[in-house]
Amino acid sequence: KRLAGVVAALVVGDQQAIERADWDVFRATGVAHLMSISGLHVTMFAWLASWLVGWLWRRSSRLCLALPAQSAGLLGGLLLAAGYAVFSGWGVPSQRTIWMLATVSLLRLSGRHWPWPLVWMLSCAVVVALDPWALLQAGFWLSFVAVGVLFATGSGADSTGERKPVARIHAFFREQWVITLALTPLTLLLFSQVSLIGLAANALAIPWVTLLVTPLSLAGVLWAPLWDVAAQAVQALGWVLTRLAALPLATLSISFTRCAVRIS
Repeated sequence: KRLAGVVAALVVGDQQAIERADWDVFRATGVAHLMSISGLHVTMFAWLASWLVGWLWRRSSRLCLALPAQSAGLLGGLLLAAGYAVFSGWGVPSQRTIWMLATVSLLRLSGRHWPWPLVWMLSCAVVVALDPWALLQAGFWLSFVAVGVLFATGSGADSTGERKPVARIHAFFREQWVITLALTPLTLLLFSQVSLIGLAANALAIPWVTLLVTPLSLAGVLWAPLWDVAAQAVQALGWVLTRLAALPLATLSISFTRCAVRIS
């Protein structure tokens, strides 16, 4: 049941299916953002959908004459990702991602190349205009600050796929450091707690959940036995995270009302 709860959260965004004990482990290790429909999952889905639509589009010369395969891939990936976001409950993380993907896609289709601050601010403005209450949600600030920091530092700027494997690994860990350091003050302010082992835990959990657990969970919609495989992958990850959470000095807690600091 516990494993099924995580799989359900990744497929349809039902976070209530995850038990409290599991949430405590995920928060202590700083990977709670991965255990539900997040911008990372929607982006991955959009990328896969865009690649598939583009590949299928190139099979037909008539379709390519009507619309370039690259443009068809962008539109198809965006529409399918939007459908997935709606299916998963249209949560704020999904909304943020869809509007940002839509902004970038439309700019590319129009041939315009806006500076990243304008794209970033426009996406923020669209989300707030459609859902003003998003400003009261911690996920809104964490998500947009993380994206803004990555843009500002140039992390992940090379999307051409020409990087060597070693360079990609280096860039991945660099992005983790940047995000961890940038969000630590905001995390302490919002939750009065921050994971001191979050960098190590995310280095393992992000590729594991993004490249293995989530695709298996989604593919289970088409072939149910894959849900069992996804559950086993979650179990393996949970085993490691539980032991990381049990380490001394795993989390830092600060009570701003009493100005007290507690390390656990």
